[in-house]
Amino acid sequence: MRVRVLAAGAVVGALVIPTLGPAAVSAAPAPKGVLFVEGDSLTVGSSSAIKANLRSDFRRITVDAQVGRNTPTGVSRLGAGRNASVWVVALGTNDSPSPWAMKKHVNTVLKRAGNRPVLWVSVWRSPAYGKVNRMLTSMDRGSSQLSVLRWDLFIKQHPRLLAGDGIHLTPAGYQVRGRMIADAVRALLAER
Repeated sequence: MRVRVLAAGAVVGALVIPTLGPAAVSAAPAPKGVLFVEGDSLTVGSSSAIKANLRSDFRRITVDAQVGRNTPTGVSRLGAGRNASVWVVALGTNDSPSPWAMKKHVNTVLKRAGNRPVLWVSVWRSPAYGKVNRMLTSMDRGSSQLSVLRWDLFIKQHPRLLAGDGIHLTPAGYQVRGRMIADAVRALLAER
């Protein structure tokens, strides 16, 4: 699958588009499928935005996220998403920047996912994570099941969305992240 690198203007601009009126909402198709999102504190912060942006696309959205969650713990919790039709994995911020360890985790997730599509959100923490994100991009290019949202590339260009620690986000940053995840999920489903 192609790597999900969204243009900054498209995402930020999309946040100011007026909401649809009642006629447009009633004409929308009924939501189908179940979405499962596994993540860490960045997912905790963007959970409401993910749900709000995908509410009309899925009949149920489950977000399993916790502050400080690392990838091995998140991977061990994927059973909670066994009934989901799509998985989103937003982990890695609380791991060491090892592309080999992350590749092992991604392979485990893909195996457990069966034929479900998986969206993986790249890691933003320090330049050392660049090799992890390049590995994710490489895996994306070689898989019809995996799609990677390059959050790291976006946030590098929009540092004003970062909180003081340079990892977590401002309230506006969490809204943007949630919208980007939603857009990437829709793009992933459109390709299937």
